[in-house]
Amino acid sequence: MNRVKNTGISHPKPKSTFQQSLALKKRVDTYIDGKIKEWNETVPFAQHLNQKTLNDGWYERHTVEHVWRIRLMRSAQVRALHGISKISPEAAQLYARYQDEEMLHDTLFAQDLEAIGVPRAKVFETEPFFATRLLAGFMYFISEHESPIGAICYSYLVEYTTSKLTGKQLEAMKNSVGEDKIAGQMSHLNTDMVEDHTGDMWRLLNSLIFTQEDEELVFKYLDEFQELLAMYFKQLHRATIHQETKLAL
Repeated sequence: MNRVKNTGISHPKPKSTFQQSLALKKRVDTYIDGKIKEWNETVPFAQHLNQKTLNDGWYERHTVEHVWRIRLMRSAQVRALHGISKISPEAAQLYARYQDEEMLHDTLFAQDLEAIGVPRAKVFETEPFFATRLLAGFMYFISEHESPIGAICYSYLVEYTTSKLTGKQLEAMKNSVGEDKIAGQMSHLNTDMVEDHTGDMWRLLNSLIFTQEDEELVFKYLDEFQELLAMYFKQLHRATIHQETKLAL
């Protein structure tokens, strides 16, 4: 009897080939599109980055939280990589490449903060929001006690929405912030688009779907991550816009 298990040594085949998985991808993308619409209607300042004028306090804190969220999530996602490696070596290889390309992108947002006069020392001294810490904590929990599908759902959600929304946001920010002050974020987007991170994350997600139950997990995790991200934007609004309004009274 061989007691060594959970190694991925059998290189399991997913429920669907990549071509077959495109039907599920269409369902998932349509579902996320609906969530974006719901998000824009219910989350305060959800489309603020598209506006001609940005609130300085909101933008600064949002960018600071980006630095923290990237750094904290990368550490959590390494835990997910460990779990994936015991299921599908092919999926683990793809995820490792993705992490290689994304791992240091917190420095790109820190670079843009420096461009608007926010030193890195201030970023380091700023405790990330409870919502940011909760998001990272949820990722750890998923990686330890649930399914790596959850971790990849987060990455797919981020990459899909980035491909749909961030380009327009950065075009607006060239005027509201200044093109020379968003070079880091433009570089981040360029990596996502050139390396086709949305496509990579779908291939990775499909490689971990073995049953109908796994497919259903995708939608559950998308709901939960959207709820956590909405919590973040509400906390951001309370800490900046709402606080400024109170002080002005």
